[in-house]
Order: sequence, then C-alpha cells, then structure tokens
Amino acid sequence: MAKSRIVRVGTVTVLWLAAAAGATAVGMTAVGMIGSDIFGSGQDPLTAAEVEQRLASPAPTAAPTETPSVAPSPTPTPTGTPSSTPSETPSTTPVAPPAPEPQSIAADGAGTVIAHCNSDGTVTVVSAVPAQGFEVDSDDDDRDDHPQIKFESDDLEVEVRLRCVDGAISPEIRHHAED
Repeated sequence: MAKSRIVRVGTVTVLWLAAAAGATAVGMTAVGMIGSDIFGSGQDPLTAAEVEQRLASPAPTAAPTETPSVAPSPTPTPTGTPSSTPSETPSTTPVAPPAPEPQSIAADGAGTVIAHCNSDGTVTVVSAVPAQGFEVDSDDDDRDDHPQIKFESDDLEVEVRLRCVDGAISPEIRHHAED
C-alpha cells in the first residue's frame, strides 16, 4: 500500500511539473510577441534619418482629371416638336500649384519646428513639437512679419525665428538663460 501511494505522489508531481513547464512556455511565447503583430509581421519604428527622408520627399498628388459635361441643345425635328440631343463638351478643371514642401528645423535639443515658405515669401508654421522638459510658446506678434516659436524649460528659453529666403526656410535660433 505504501508503494502505490509513492507511485501516485510521483505521478502527480511529474504531471504538475509538466503542466508548469507548458504554462511557462506559453507565457514566454506571449511575452515575446509583445510589440509585434500577433502573427509576427510587426513594423519597426522609423529612424530619425528615415523620418527626415520622408519629410523631405514630395507628397503624392492626384493627376488632373477632365470631367465631361453634357449640355442639352434643342434641335428641331422634322415634325416640328423640339427634342434635346446631348452634346458633349469637355471642360478642364485648373490644376492648383503644388503645395509648398514642409521643412523640419531642429531647435538645438529644445524641440522641432515644421514650416514651409509660401509663394508670397511668408512662412507658415505647420507644427512645433517640444523636446522632453520644454513647452512651446508661439509668439505671433502683429508688429513682426516673421513667425517666432519659443521652447521654454525651467532654466532655458530657445527662440526660433523663421524667414523665407529664396524659397527655403532660414531659421535664426537664440538661447536665453532663465533666471
């Protein structure tokens, strides 16, 4: 009777160890899949160089399309009753000039400004993203015709003034120590 009890305890122990090993393997597999697609076809994050390259490449634009318009023109019939026959006259829609290409301006570790030059020589700020520990303060002063972005932290203020020179953004970056 003691021998059968030892066999039962040994069998239960072996089964428990097998179940624990199986659960551990399933858990490790699940943890290994975190950060990727369930089926393993995840996408790696872009590097800084890839982001700059994508920002520098022109955005795809739609090809101009012609839309035919059908205008009825009354034509007398031999019996004298008017009828309309369609007459196709193609009309073209004017194509807008390509949108200006945005440029990314790094503000010496305080943040990044994305802006583009307009056809009239002014600058439009698309976005301003502060670095960790900084806040953005956009200063749109009516007296000045150039946008100015300030990145502020507890001990530093970085001021970015933007001008358009020959169709390209020309930044002026100034550092001010906070008191």
